[in-house]
Amino acid sequence: MKKATAIGLMISLLICCCCGVFFASANFNDQDEATGNIQSDVYYMLSLDEEMEMFSKNADQKTAPAAFVKVLGAVTALDKWSNLDETIEITEQNRSLVTYGYGVRTADLTPDDSYTKRQLIETLLVYGANDAASVVAYEISGSAEGYINEMNAMAKKIGCTRTKVKSLTGFDTSGQYTTAKDVAAIIRYAMQSPVFLEAFSAKSITLPATARSGERVLSADNKMMNSSISDYYVSAVTGGKQTTTSEAGECIAVLSAQDGYNYLTVVMKGKMQDIDRDGMSENTAVTDAKQLLNWVYNNIRYRVVATTTQTVSIVNVIAGRNSDTLRLVPEKETSTLVPAKATSNSVLIKPIEETVPKRIVAPVTAGDVICQAKIFYADREIATINLVAANTVRLSVFRLFMTHLRSLLSSTVFILIEVAALILIVLYLILFIMKNQKKKKPALHRVPDSAEQKPKTK
Repeated sequence: MKKATAIGLMISLLICCCCGVFFASANFNDQDEATGNIQSDVYYMLSLDEEMEMFSKNADQKTAPAAFVKVLGAVTALDKWSNLDETIEITEQNRSLVTYGYGVRTADLTPDDSYTKRQLIETLLVYGANDAASVVAYEISGSAEGYINEMNAMAKKIGCTRTKVKSLTGFDTSGQYTTAKDVAAIIRYAMQSPVFLEAFSAKSITLPATARSGERVLSADNKMMNSSISDYYVSAVTGGKQTTTSEAGECIAVLSAQDGYNYLTVVMKGKMQDIDRDGMSENTAVTDAKQLLNWVYNNIRYRVVATTTQTVSIVNVIAGRNSDTLRLVPEKETSTLVPAKATSNSVLIKPIEETVPKRIVAPVTAGDVICQAKIFYADREIATINLVAANTVRLSVFRLFMTHLRSLLSSTVFILIEVAALILIVLYLILFIMKNQKKKKPALHRVPDSAEQKPKTK
């Protein structure tokens, strides 16, 4: 009975391997568990450690960019300016590229005062000041149109193919749009700059007193970093940008870090809504970002999802001396982000069919890369790996010769030669038989007629 059971297990493993899939079965839907109560129409979460998309909804959908335009404007300025300690004098002219009115956020940059380029970029990023946007644009391009072109060129350089800027401030404008993925890409690119990271993570900035203005402390608009607002605060958040317009809805983009796990989260098209029925409206972009962050930090962990002992597939070997088959295993142990409750039975390793050879000719050395495979968890691709030979298969010269001989004998060219030779043999035999029959046929003798047989008389 034990022998039969062992044989049954071996057969089951062989079936799994021959099908090219390491056994797996996802046992719950993480997407629903993490995002079931999300209110916003657009969200995107990226692991900065693995460059892995964690959660996504309508992340490629074009939507109004709001003040994320100012993030692109600051990134463009950082790309254009080298000496950030150089000062710029504020003038009526360089303040004139935007429209000022009720509700328009400004840093009260007063003509004849001077600020460093660094301070102007920080004011633009942290506080979202429109007068700072105007000064930066004018000093770099001389006009709003010129700087808008510069920002669009920067978006294209980053790879944001679904972003179009038509204003310096991000106010709703016809034909202006971006996507959650593009916002994430802009921030991801900007993170290469220490100046950006410092400003993006600041809770406030201080503009020094001048001859015409007193010292000003400008607070960041990112409520997820404000510990006094319990509905929004997340201790893991290290920086971000919060913004809103009528068309964009409530929006937020935040960086977070906790226990060695780093994420970039973008939520757009949120709304003000009383989601906890306390009589006060909450910003659903912020509460949704909080929900996503709390879930990943409570549930996502690095786990080993592939080991070098797992047989993922088996391929046939031609002319092998010691084996006719080759086991394929992961090239190296692979760890990635999966839910903490994930087990080996919830991970699937599937060879990429177009890379898998139908057969391999010996010799093969253990460790040789044979093909690639994708790793899936809960029907989501989480990694791509190499599959290598698990064992060495030596070459049998005799078997290789016989293989080539069989191949030659079964080839189309050889078959045509055989048919042609057979036809020639048949034709030769026909001619030979005809010739022999002609030799064996008796000679015909002429019989004289009666007149010829009579004797002549004198």
